[in-house]
Amino acid sequence: MGRIFRTPSDDATESTLRAIHIANTVDNAYERTWGWVKTILASGITCVVVSGIEFYNPEFSIYENTVDWAVEKLEDLINWLKWWD
Repeated sequence: MGRIFRTPSDDATESTLRAIHIANTVDNAYERTWGWVKTILASGITCVVVSGIEFYNPEFSIYENTVDWAVEKLEDLINWLKWWD
C-alpha cells in the first residue's frame, strides 16, 4: 500500500503523482536558476554599457540625470501638496 492512497490498487496512481511532483520540483529549480543567471547577466551587461556611455561621453552622467529628475519630481510633489501657498 502506498503512503498517499490506502488501497493496493492505487500504487500506480501514487507513483504517477510522485513522478509528476519530482518533475515539477526539478522544473522549478531549473527555472529559478535560469532566471537568476539571466538577471545577473543582464545586470553585468547593463553596467558595462552604462560605464561605456559615461566614459566616451563625459558630459553625460546617468546618475546625475537620475538624481536631478528625482529632485525635480519631489519638488513638484511638494509644490502640489502645498497648493494653498
